[in-house]
Amino acid sequence: MTVASDSTENLVDDKEVDGEPLQGVNWLDDDNDEDGSDEGALDLAGGPRQAVMQPKDVPLGVYHTWFQRGKLNLNPDWQRAYVWKGKRPSYLIESILMRLPIPVIFLSRTKEGGLEVIDGVQRLTTVFNFIDNKFALTGLEVFKELNGKRFKELSQKMQSDIEDSVISCFELSEDTSQDLKFTTFERINTGGMSLNEMEIRNCIYRGKLNSKLADWAKNDDFRNAINMRNLSDRMFDRGLILRFLAFDTIKHDKVTAGIKSFLNRFFETYKDPSDEIIADFEKRFKRAMRNSYTVFGSNAFRLRKTDYKGGGEWAPKANAAIFQVISTSLAPYDTVQISQRADAIMEEYLDILTDQQWLDSVSKSTGDAKKIKYAFDAWGRRLGTLMDGVEGLDSSRIFKAQLKKELYDQDAACRICGNEIKSINDSAVDHVEQYWRGGATIPSNARLVHRSCNSARPRSE
Repeated sequence: MTVASDSTENLVDDKEVDGEPLQGVNWLDDDNDEDGSDEGALDLAGGPRQAVMQPKDVPLGVYHTWFQRGKLNLNPDWQRAYVWKGKRPSYLIESILMRLPIPVIFLSRTKEGGLEVIDGVQRLTTVFNFIDNKFALTGLEVFKELNGKRFKELSQKMQSDIEDSVISCFELSEDTSQDLKFTTFERINTGGMSLNEMEIRNCIYRGKLNSKLADWAKNDDFRNAINMRNLSDRMFDRGLILRFLAFDTIKHDKVTAGIKSFLNRFFETYKDPSDEIIADFEKRFKRAMRNSYTVFGSNAFRLRKTDYKGGGEWAPKANAAIFQVISTSLAPYDTVQISQRADAIMEEYLDILTDQQWLDSVSKSTGDAKKIKYAFDAWGRRLGTLMDGVEGLDSSRIFKAQLKKELYDQDAACRICGNEIKSINDSAVDHVEQYWRGGATIPSNARLVHRSCNSARPRSE
């Protein structure tokens, strides 16, 4: 059965590059995964391989009633906003009045008894909008006498004809396994562009955690470190945060069946976590993002292009495979520890980009379990050596964040090197008389400095 698309629009994620070679990566290689988001395929061989779908003939009036009662979830977050414009909505209504066949609707029944639309959002939205008198018909060629009229202005018979018209649907059983349900969403949805993995998860695993992902995606350190236009397009930002949480919580050595299944299992397990778990997730994520921005600034989680003269240029997009490795590796440390080794961490990162096997692990078939293991283990060994013996945070010697903001607003010059501090995130509040000599942690003994200058300040000063 051929199912018509809901939309004529085809929005493609632009992945054009300038043709110059990426260090260790062939940008023209079809297997190259520049943004590291390839999750591979799900292995369905060991479980149910056939979806259970029940066909039904449902009148439009019944769909509308389901929608009004909240039983039919017409517009989950993963679906694009309503995009039909111009005469197209009116043409659908006219086709219904002409009793022409309308493409089938695909639904998925939830365990709570509700229904979610896999395919058919644009069609159903158009019908509901018309029944609710939200637009008037225009451009009709067969029922010309109806141009300019809303639903309430039609005859009683025409209203009944529309409400009694049947659009067949296929309903996916609530007992369908999560992996098979995921695959069904991938293959059936025809709405102009295929849904990506995060858009599908955003529907299947809706709950407390899913809502928090949208909130955490607004974190300033996260957005500044990623530094990408249209970061929220196709839920790329939420997908990154999900990767961080999964690998920070379960660890990479549990990825035995590929990353797609790994992320699905994590989301299924923590769909509605306790408030304590949510708070811990948020704390670790924010700390990881602050540390990442401290080390890498606005070029975090990127591959590096090189020209033929040996110069370097960061890739324009963050890489998801690198993100999950670097962000989770920095999460256990407080910012004081990371600040002391920020330059060394950056140098170590530049060096690992010369490891061809590591580059392949984060840029080709990145959903493969063996490549995930190598990427984590190789970087983890390097970072562990750098951070060995670095002292952590002592709250009794740390100035309050409000004081730093006040000092920064007064004068953003570093009191050690004299140069301007470009961002408050690059600054630290230092003791004028050093703490180990008895200097008190009070405003009169505070000065604003670069983090790097503070870390390099000799203890014997």
